[in-house]
Amino acid sequence: MQFVLRNTLQLLLFVALLSGSSILANQNADTLLKNQRLYFETDNVEASDQIIRDELKDKFSIISEDEINRIILSKEITQPFGINTSDTLNSSASQVMYKVSFTVAENYLVDSTKISWELNIPSFESKLYQLYNGRKIYIDTWPNVIGTINDKTYAGDFQAYKVRNYPFYKDPDPTKASLPPTKPGPGNPLGLFVVHYDEYSLRYFHGTNKNGLLKSKMRNLSHGCVRNDNDNIRKMKEFLIKRVIKSKDLSGWLNSKRTLVYVLEETDKFPVRITYKTFEMNKDDGGKFIILYKDIYNYSKGKMNTQLNDPALVTLTNRENLISEYRTNFGNDIPDDALNIIVDYLISKGEEYEKYYVEDLKTKFMLN
Repeated sequence: MQFVLRNTLQLLLFVALLSGSSILANQNADTLLKNQRLYFETDNVEASDQIIRDELKDKFSIISEDEINRIILSKEITQPFGINTSDTLNSSASQVMYKVSFTVAENYLVDSTKISWELNIPSFESKLYQLYNGRKIYIDTWPNVIGTINDKTYAGDFQAYKVRNYPFYKDPDPTKASLPPTKPGPGNPLGLFVVHYDEYSLRYFHGTNKNGLLKSKMRNLSHGCVRNDNDNIRKMKEFLIKRVIKSKDLSGWLNSKRTLVYVLEETDKFPVRITYKTFEMNKDDGGKFIILYKDIYNYSKGKMNTQLNDPALVTLTNRENLISEYRTNFGNDIPDDALNIIVDYLISKGEEYEKYYVEDLKTKFMLN
């Protein structure tokens, strides 16, 4: 396996040295992924981190910053064999070359792959997963702006079926029907790239002309579409063109400012799942945690359109759902009575969008 990389000094050749030990890069598979040990040669050791970063982003543009940093930490620098650095007669004419090696999980090195783009509406976030060799591998989490209560984003299982580059925008507000479409460019509300997933409700993923809104706590602000940070949608555009869409060469889109549309062939389509779940239970470096989200569309009051939403993908905060999810995700690490105390506290006094670590809750109620 070889990769050719260019910096300002020279061509650098990446070579796979071996299939190394397995790493835990996969949340949902019984088997682990294999590593590849790669190296390149350079005379500029100080630039090695940036070289690795640039190559990873070129190969797998949606890779997370955390994963890039983890890979950089695996870096080793040695001097290649066969280079004589003691020849003082020729020292002025020669360069000292170094071998920089690092470890990358095999899934990041594929030429073609599929993803699943999964949004949870009340959390205002989407998670990206790679579908690789029967595995579902977590890649990254992105912030999103979703629809208001009057122009909702709908829950359902969809497929991405069309992409647009430098789109025109027509405001869906009926009172603005007489206005001409907004031309493509940085001021366009759709941003610079669009991924269509819902053929019936005209909802899609796109960029934005108001990137600052993605830093707001409550982000139910759109006409129903899912807005993304412009840098993220740029990375998605590059990833789809390089790694997902294989029925046609769209490489000419990468730096294009033309308005272009491509309807995906069946082999190019990938799943989009949109859920409406008002709580989350997961783990991070701090341990097991629980987050409650606001019921922004008031579905707990029975105000859900079941023709536009899949009820199976709507899960609301109540005692039964929290206990069931806890046991499914975290097991039987605490007895029922203790779990009941934690759940009752969260439902009655828990703050939405606050991360509650299970160990802190156990300490709070002296359950350790």
